[in-house]
Amino acid sequence: MNILALNWLSNNIGDDVQTVAVMQHLPRVDAYIDRDHLNTYDGPQAILVTNGWFLEELDNWPPSEAIKPIFFGFHVQKRAKPTIARHAAYLKKHEPIGCRDSGTVAFIRSLGVEAYLSLCSTLTFDAPSDRKPDSIYLVEADLGDLTPNFRKSHGLKLKTVSHRVAETPTEVRLRFAREIIETYGRKAALIVTKRIHCAMPCVAMGIPTVFIGPKTNRTAIVEEIGLKRHSKWHPISHPFASRVAEIPPALDIDGIKTQIRQDLRNRIAAALA
Repeated sequence: MNILALNWLSNNIGDDVQTVAVMQHLPRVDAYIDRDHLNTYDGPQAILVTNGWFLEELDNWPPSEAIKPIFFGFHVQKRAKPTIARHAAYLKKHEPIGCRDSGTVAFIRSLGVEAYLSLCSTLTFDAPSDRKPDSIYLVEADLGDLTPNFRKSHGLKLKTVSHRVAETPTEVRLRFAREIIETYGRKAALIVTKRIHCAMPCVAMGIPTVFIGPKTNRTAIVEEIGLKRHSKWHPISHPFASRVAEIPPALDIDGIKTQIRQDLRNRIAAALA
């Protein structure tokens, strides 16, 4: 039985962070396959942890019959729901469907398919043993998201990072994804971000995290794990939203992390048996 992992043609390295997170729990990876072209796979029978945001190429669903999917951390975007619904029998064949958010759980169950809240594999990262935090990372955030006093008084380095990437080979993207998560784990005293696949790994590593992203079905996992959503301050559109004035306590999700890790590993082992 081959083992596949997803690769991505997006410009968001957070997609690759999801693959890196899953790979922590796989015995190996034999090949990578594009999320939006799972129907084209014609190799040996293979398992695939089918996680992330679906579906961009609507005509390419369902995946190849040669793929045995493990639905875990599955999120269905609004425009894909009619396509997914037409192929409810495919999901039924591969239930239970582990979903990233409660909205997707409700949608899948409405199709008569067993579903549950698996959350996301990006919540299974552990902090590096050599963690020595000395920096605030603004990940697609900016200095305006911090109060002026806080910018001056915390005594930490301020670093601005983007998760946007140019078109590069899969191995390069995965290496960058690993390195950026490891960097946050070693050096981040605070993360301020609108990227859920920055926020989730950092919460898992015990890093104080402020999430300033918009409230959508795609980002509902923030509330699912108990992370408070911080309204992004803007002088015109959000004049009353508060800017970050201090480092909040880290969110303790050790119980959630253990449950997700064990669930995913059990499902992989069962698929390979």
